[in-house]
Amino acid sequence: MTVHQLTAVQACKHLQQGKTSPHRLKQHLLNRISQLDPDLGAFIYQDHIQANTPSSPLAGLPISFKDQFHIEGFPCSFGLPQTTVSKVTAPVAAKLFQQGASLLGKTSLPPLAMDFQTSNKIRGFCNNPWHQDYTSGGSSGGGATAVASGMSFVDIGTDLAGSLRIPASFCGVYSLLPSEGALTNKGIFIKPDVSLPHFARPGPLARHPEDLALIWQSLKDDDKVEPGGRLHLAFWQQAEDLPLDTDICNLMNQAIKQWQEAGHHCHQSKPEQLSFVDAWQAYGRIMGYETSGLMNPFIRWLTILSGKSSSHRSPHFLANVMQGYRRNKLEYQQALTMRENLVKHCQTFFQQYDAWILPVTCCTAFKHISPSSENGPNRDYKIPLAVNGMELNYLDALTAYTTPISLIGHPVVTMPIGLDSNGLPVGLQLIGQMNGEAKLLQIAEELSNYIEMPACPAMLE
Repeated sequence: MTVHQLTAVQACKHLQQGKTSPHRLKQHLLNRISQLDPDLGAFIYQDHIQANTPSSPLAGLPISFKDQFHIEGFPCSFGLPQTTVSKVTAPVAAKLFQQGASLLGKTSLPPLAMDFQTSNKIRGFCNNPWHQDYTSGGSSGGGATAVASGMSFVDIGTDLAGSLRIPASFCGVYSLLPSEGALTNKGIFIKPDVSLPHFARPGPLARHPEDLALIWQSLKDDDKVEPGGRLHLAFWQQAEDLPLDTDICNLMNQAIKQWQEAGHHCHQSKPEQLSFVDAWQAYGRIMGYETSGLMNPFIRWLTILSGKSSSHRSPHFLANVMQGYRRNKLEYQQALTMRENLVKHCQTFFQQYDAWILPVTCCTAFKHISPSSENGPNRDYKIPLAVNGMELNYLDALTAYTTPISLIGHPVVTMPIGLDSNGLPVGLQLIGQMNGEAKLLQIAEELSNYIEMPACPAMLE
């Protein structure tokens, strides 16, 4: 096993035992980046400063950050050509550095993290390391490609509507979306002291659930959970009337069958009061209201006016976000009330189950699609995505299963479950009890034991 094929946990042990040094480990990854990244396009910035050898838990482990995190003295682009140098460090990054992490580099994202594909004028498309004609997903696509290809052990990304979960699924890696409020989201916006009340959550991407646990332990010092007995799992595969790709459905069924044969209980169920369409609406109204508060009012109204046709094509996701942009306080409060009621209802649901299993998207990874038009960071995609012969709007197909979970704020581990008919990874969302990250990570590790997932071809290069 070569150095980059180690887990992050194994790499830390090698560092702690003196089998390697942070400098040698970082240099190995930088060499891989110089070899692979001209074709993959995952990194915007690489840090060549020699890593120290701290005695803290991460022991100098080099990790990458989505180029949305402010790190004092280092460039931060937000996917825009006008890169600035940060004057402060995002609290999440600061905590990991305190725990002994070293900076490997900053990974690619779409402009202002506002797309579910990763491309920008700095690096172009970020390619899927399983097949470079396909998207890595977004907006944390650079991090997912870096981790899947062995250029980084761990990347720290962000998720507002699926931006960790979608790239993790498309690139065959794991991600942890922590509970809402568990980690501050300060330091991930252009104005570093700004934060959003809801939905914007930082979290790690890694190749193994134990590596997610390592990073979570470093961030929160959560008590580890001992393995339990039989798990009680719920699963659901239908978001109202939207189709689910046959490959995703088949792989989910195979995984569920394997877990049942291992002695775990799996039941088809969902919270009774959860309507995917209603959740879309509440999510969009809240997200649109809160994010538009960070905008220049003129730009906000220009976005509303220019987005009418694209909103019409995306009746579930974008239309509700644009309605939130209008900043109607009554609609905002109504959406918050709906969210509060649903959160309480879901707490009752999760008293019955250890975790709830959902798809990540309606569709599998697709070939790169260029936007039909761009207005600043806002992109419009007129070409629909095909799911089982049915045409679905780009945004609606990608957010049907992610936004309800963003709305209720529960933690999510995205885990790979196999390859689709094109040989590209498929993942699922493993949703845990509120503030139950340690238990959820243990569940993910247990369930991963029954999934045979091949290594990404780029790992072998």
